[in-house]
Amino acid sequence: MKAYDYVLVGGGMAAEAAVQGIRRRDRQGSILMVSEELFPPYARPPLSKRLWMDERMEEIWLPGWQRHANVELLLNTRITRISRDSQVVDTAEGRQFAYGKLLLATGGHPRVIPGSSERVYYVGSLGEHIRLWKAVREPSQLLVVGGGFIGAEMAAVLSSQGHRVQWVIAEKEPFAGFFPPTLRERVASEYRGHGVSITTGELVSRFESGADGVTALFESGGQATAQAAVVGIGLALNDGLGIDASLSEGPGIVVDDGLRTVDPYIWAAGDVAVMRTAPHPMLHEDHAVTQGRMAGENMAGAQKRYTHVPFFYSDLYQFGYEAIGDCRTDLEMVEDWVNPGEEGVVYYLRQGQVVGVLNWNVWDGIPKARELLGAEKVWRPDELRGQIRNQGE
Repeated sequence: MKAYDYVLVGGGMAAEAAVQGIRRRDRQGSILMVSEELFPPYARPPLSKRLWMDERMEEIWLPGWQRHANVELLLNTRITRISRDSQVVDTAEGRQFAYGKLLLATGGHPRVIPGSSERVYYVGSLGEHIRLWKAVREPSQLLVVGGGFIGAEMAAVLSSQGHRVQWVIAEKEPFAGFFPPTLRERVASEYRGHGVSITTGELVSRFESGADGVTALFESGGQATAQAAVVGIGLALNDGLGIDASLSEGPGIVVDDGLRTVDPYIWAAGDVAVMRTAPHPMLHEDHAVTQGRMAGENMAGAQKRYTHVPFFYSDLYQFGYEAIGDCRTDLEMVEDWVNPGEEGVVYYLRQGQVVGVLNWNVWDGIPKARELLGAEKVWRPDELRGQIRNQGE
């Protein structure tokens, strides 16, 4: 049985960042990264964004782990058991590896709708995107199910590629609860301008597939048929290893502010990690990378506290946004437009204090937004206008 100073379970962005964190403190310790993926670590956000447009496949790889000596990557391998007393992990093939420190960066898997078949695509991984690319080389009639990040981005990129898209969402309108009404209307009109048919207020209960296509059956009794369906209805956390090892009762794997579990030799980071002080998973790139790096440093002897407020971003046609904090429409909102619906900033306030910022076609404004979130100041609307702008404006 081979032993490693560090074993990282997961081959995504959090695990790759953990390698960088470990190497900041420990240049020589042996590292094993074990991944169920068929591919080495890659950036996930481009999968439903630029990779469908103009980005080349080779640009998504995360090669940083390869720049360090004494790092091994084991692909297409599933860890099935953690023996905490002996500090050993078992694989599905019966192999065993001993660890000094262990990181669980297992992420999650797409929630699945009953009746799914090969005509239904859950595009959370590179392998599934490749499968979809092969299936829709010619313009097709497609269903996109889900009103969240993945659904919104896939409806946009697929319609931009000439596919006829019916976008089915459970909400009453796209981006309800996030964008202010005027912005929601502007973005919805852009989807419709690209030929997207938006079906609102519908939940898909199951799929039925035939020789010519797939039919989504709605809970309301209605249905929609297309050649294929792309689904993005949320993520189920891969927390089974942690639950089986009595590290957590789920959902997720609970960690302290140093990202350590109840076992002093085991840490967790990324989607699967749930902090005691913030008991809701944060499923965004900035969070996964920052947390993974810090977990790696702490495994190698640092004692850092994770207090980072992550930002998130998306691209929709000619629009792009960055957002940070609590961005909900049931808060007070101050809209500061350079060009309404095209370029500007939305501030979300609670009792006059900024708790969230949405930069719409405004770039590099997150550092300033962090300042506003941390100011603990009660703002008047006129004081916020102009606080964040594109450079040169």
